[in-house]
Order: sequence, then structure tokens, then C-alpha cells
Amino acid sequence: MNLEKINKYEKNIYILITSIALYLFISIFKNTYYKLYNVSLNILTPKQQLIATIVYQIFAISISILFFIKNKNKTLEEFKKYLKLASIGLATIIIYSLTSLIELGILLYTKLDIKNLTILQKSIYLILCETFVIILIGIINKNKLKKDFKEIKEKYEEYYTKYLKIYAIALIIMIISNIFINHLTNAIPGNEETIRETLNKAPIYMFFSAVIFAPFTEEMVFRQSIKNIITNKKAFIITSGLVFGGLHVIGNINTLYDLLYIIPYSIPGIAFAYMLEKTDNIFVSMGIHFLHNGLLMTLQIILLFLH
Repeated sequence: MNLEKINKYEKNIYILITSIALYLFISIFKNTYYKLYNVSLNILTPKQQLIATIVYQIFAISISILFFIKNKNKTLEEFKKYLKLASIGLATIIIYSLTSLIELGILLYTKLDIKNLTILQKSIYLILCETFVIILIGIINKNKLKKDFKEIKEKYEEYYTKYLKIYAIALIIMIISNIFINHLTNAIPGNEETIRETLNKAPIYMFFSAVIFAPFTEEMVFRQSIKNIITNKKAFIITSGLVFGGLHVIGNINTLYDLLYIIPYSIPGIAFAYMLEKTDNIFVSMGIHFLHNGLLMTLQIILLFLH
């Protein structure tokens, strides 16, 4: 067997094992995903649960097969390079998804009684936990962050001048869609209601979480990590936007109308993904995401004081 055949055989083994691992990960992560975002299948009948399980399995198998087909023509070196980037993306997503478990784990380790803490103490604790998550994600992605930070220092004026216009268009579309959906439902989205309640109780924590933690982690997870995994440009932009929008809504669905809020939440996600795809610099979308959340949080604080 010559060297070319050996390399091809080794590559196929790599891709096959990775495809199987991907299927297992998607299957295993299903229940964890539901728990993290307070989604329960208990309200479904046994028949509906079976259908949901079958659909999910078809989804997991399809993704794994598509992954194999997409990568089978790559050389071994190309696949190893892709696998490294995808692993970094996957590790980032896992750490972000486990944020609430990290907060709970530190509580158990330090034996702190959360019930005896004041609102300020709870806020400080949560800020420290989220800072820890930021540091972990930063360490995993340190090479990418260093490279992009060096570039953004030189091209920030060019990038932000161009892509702030894209953001402005996305914001207008988001506002119009929100007005239309509010007219249909006569209610604010559940995610927005949660933010207002938290802002009333713990403004310091809410400001840090919305303006610092969310833009950094969400851009690293929903943009950079998904881009690492999905190499097709259009598929990345659409997936990034819809996943971003869906996770802002999924834990607050009370009626079918609530699903419509995926639209306004997905619009900025699609815009941010487009920025990353065009520039390959995470600080472009992250910087505008900071601005977006900062403006919204400032508006929320002004409304809070007016009331």
C-alpha cells in the first residue's frame, strides 16, 4: 500500500470517527440542552414525544452524514486544520452552555448560602462567575483574539464606518418587526420581560451581564464558534442568526405567537454573522454588539427611572 493510499485511508478513518462522535454528541446533548433552557417535553403525549425523538434522531444522523460528505474530499491536513478549529468552537459552546452550572458548582465548592446573601453580594458573585467564563473562553480562543485585535487597531475606522450602516439597517428592520408582532400579541417578549425584572432587582449585575458578558460570549459562541464549525458562508450566516434568535426566545415561549419573536432577535444575529463573514474579525461584530446592548440597556435604565 503506497503512501497516498495510507493517507487517504487515515483521513477516512479520521472523518468517520469524527462523524460518529458528532452524532453521539448531538444525541447526548439533547437532554442537557432542554434542561439548560427550561424546555420540557413532559407536556407532550407519549406519541408526540416519540415523534419528537424520531425527528431529533433524523436531525442528528443527517448532520453527521452531511459532515462526512462535506469533508470527505478534503486532504488529511485540511481536515486536521478544520477539526482543530471546530474543536475550539465546540469547546467554547460547551463552556458557555455550562455557565449556570459553573455558577452553581462554585457555590457548592465554597459552601456559600445564596439565601443569606444580599442583592449586591449576589450581583458581585454572578459578575465574578461570568468574568470567569469570559476568561475561559478567552484562553481557548486566545490566538484568534490576538490576531483580530491587532488588525482591528489598524482598520477600526474602515470597518466600523462600513458596518455601522449594516447595523443601522438591521436595527430598523428589528424595530419594525417588533412593532408588528407587539400589535398581534399585545405583549412584550418573555426575554424582554425577564431583563426588566432583573434590572429592577439587580441593576449592577444586569448592566454587566447585558453590556459586557453577553456581547463577548455571544459573539464568540454564536458567531466565531459556529463559523469554525460551519464553513459554508450562507449556511453559517443563516444558522448563526437563527440559533442566536431562537435561544433568546426558547426559554420564554408561552404561546405560538411568542415564536414570532425569533424574527426580530435573529435579524441582528444575521447582521453580526454577515460582518464576521466579510471581515473575518470578531471585534467588528463584537464592538457593534457592545454598542447595541449598551444603547438598549441605557434606554431601559432611563425608562426605569421615569417610572
